[in-house]
Amino acid sequence: MKLAVLAAPGQSTDILVGRLLREGFDDLLVLVEPPQSKRALLRGRARRLGWGPVLGQVLFLGLVLPVLRRRAAPRLAAIMEEADLTADPLPGARVVPVPSVNAAETRDHLRRFAPDAVVLSGTRIVKPDTLNAAGAPVLNIHAGITPEFRGVHGGYWALWTGQPGNFGATLHLVDAGVDTGGVLAHVRPVPGPQDTFVTYPLLQLGAALPALVEVLEGLRRGETLPDPLPTEGEGRQWYHPTIGQYLAGRLRGVR
Repeated sequence: MKLAVLAAPGQSTDILVGRLLREGFDDLLVLVEPPQSKRALLRGRARRLGWGPVLGQVLFLGLVLPVLRRRAAPRLAAIMEEADLTADPLPGARVVPVPSVNAAETRDHLRRFAPDAVVLSGTRIVKPDTLNAAGAPVLNIHAGITPEFRGVHGGYWALWTGQPGNFGATLHLVDAGVDTGGVLAHVRPVPGPQDTFVTYPLLQLGAALPALVEVLEGLRRGETLPDPLPTEGEGRQWYHPTIGQYLAGRLRGVR
């Protein structure tokens, strides 16, 4: 089975590719785009939300997040061990740098490789031309329960809004929207008292990888994709918390 991964660089991509290789998906092509410009991301977000919320997000990212990351190291290591995750560097022979997942070069690689399935990992929104170029189902692990918690940090926002039962991750088909594709599986790990904003995404990824492998194993056996789960409504797209939102959540015990 031929499998392509469209990815941004980072630990989650290393973990994902490592698991796929360990599960025997050896005919693997990894197309890696460079990190997105933070300045461009902020400008785009300001157009949608306004500069006030974006300033609050910048303060959270600059003042709070570094402290949380320093304190999270032992718990992150524990999750890696509990979920049997490895984050070895990507194997260079399988990696092809591309200027963007939406570049013509990326579409050419996909057409030539002709994968049986494509998996996303942390990329920008993939445009329809790239999705169509794959000629195969495109899958993604989203760190949140969709459609309720689209966007980023869905597990954190589930806790923040008082919905611990919706802490989890979604394996879904990718369409032109933001985490709006058909849902193939929901997984709902339970965060512990030692978990925080920094550890939630790794906990969610570790819980969702077996669901991804199960679907890919089915395709490898010649089976069709499972029918999408029934969902209701469009949900909401979430962003990084502002420093004020984070402090308000701390008062309610959400870290």
